[in-house]
Formats: sequence, C-alpha cells, structure tokens
Amino acid sequence: MKGYLKVVLAVFVTVFVACEEEQEVIPAAVPIESADTLFISIPGGTFVNSSGVTVEVQSFLLQKTEVNNRLYRYLADLSGLSHPADPGFPGMDEYFYLFPDYPVVNISPGQAETVSAAMGARLPTRDEWEYAASLELTGDLSEQYPWGNLSPAETPGVPANYMALDDWEQRDLDGFLYTAPCISFPLSGAGLADMAGNVAEMVFCASDSSIHIMGGSWAQVENAMTLGFERSMGHGDITWYTGFRMAR
Repeated sequence: MKGYLKVVLAVFVTVFVACEEEQEVIPAAVPIESADTLFISIPGGTFVNSSGVTVEVQSFLLQKTEVNNRLYRYLADLSGLSHPADPGFPGMDEYFYLFPDYPVVNISPGQAETVSAAMGARLPTRDEWEYAASLELTGDLSEQYPWGNLSPAETPGVPANYMALDDWEQRDLDGFLYTAPCISFPLSGAGLADMAGNVAEMVFCASDSSIHIMGGSWAQVENAMTLGFERSMGHGDITWYTGFRMAR
C-alpha cells in the first residue's frame, strides 16, 4: 500500500508541476481610449466603383482607425471570445497584450462580426469602404490609391505602411517591419486613417454574400493598396496581415 501511495503521489506531483509550467501570466488590460471608438460621418452619394458599376451609397459612420488590440480585447472579453494567437513578429513578443495601439491581427471574419455587434456596429460593405476611401478622387478608381494616382514611392513622405519597393527585405523603409500604430500616416480626404496599408481590412461583399479584404497591408506589394484590389476570405480564416474597422 505504501508503495502504491508513493506512485500516486509522484504522479500527482508530476502533473502539478506540468500544470504549473503551462500557466501563462496575461498582462492586465489597458482601458480603452476615446480615440479607439471614434467614428467619422460619411455623407451619402453616388459613385462608380472600381468594378465600373454605378452605386448609390447611403450616409453611414465609419471608424476612423482600424480596430486596435486595446479595443479588440475589451470587446472580445465582453463577448466571451478567446484572444487571438500571437503573430510571432520578431521583437514584438506578446503583440496582442503589449502593443495596444497597433491593429489587431489573427482574427477571423466571424470574430470581427461578433465584436462589432458588441459595439452596435458591423463590418462595412465593399462599396461603403471603397466609397469612403475614394472621396475627393475622380476618374477610374481601379488603379488609384486613396490619395490618388501616384504610387507610395512617388508621393512626398510615406503615405502608408506596406512592403516598400515590393521587396520583403526593404519593407522597413516606411519605418516599420510589421504593423504600425494606428494613425501613423496621413489621413485620407475623409479623415480616415490607414485606408491603404498597415493591415488589410475585412468588408462584406453583397454580390456574393462573402467577406473580402481590401486596402492592402504591411506584408503586401503596393499594388495591393489600390482601390480595385480585393481578395475573398473564408469565415473562419485568420492571417497576420488582416484586421478590420467597424461601420454603423
């Protein structure tokens, strides 16, 4: 019996130590700031989208910035969602917890929709997003950026966070190897931040009732930031270069 108890005790201690090793200390949440939930009023209007279709857009509200880690954590905790996996950016350990001003990544469209609903908001439609990004532009939008025809390399200063010169090894020419804090670059004509670059953004595409991503990202070439560039995304997909902003 004593030998049996020793075995049981040894197993218990081993399991206890293993559990102790697996425990993770999560940094305390940072209170959200008023700028995190600022929405810009976008007046309604008619425009020809990058697909060449004339679309009437009703007035709506669009979040000034991409959803950052601080706001996402607050809304995820409110909604009972787990926190996103770490993207593994070198030199940015615990990205989600220790970089609150940076855009959230590694979240799925389903999770984005859930936290948006917790704010009384939603994902913008493809046309809403493109209309807001193209305000003050004229002509064919398909190959233009939110600031116009000039590529980022041709504009004064750096207009966006993207893969500079389309070269992975030189992508820090904009000042950042990976994502950048929200509002690090000039605002669009509508007063919106990072409508091109930083993280690509999820939008709802009514034509096929699916989620697309637009706006390009830190990990994509400059062409991906043109208004006509988009890619579909599965409801459960996650990437280290995709985030979102909310609409109402």
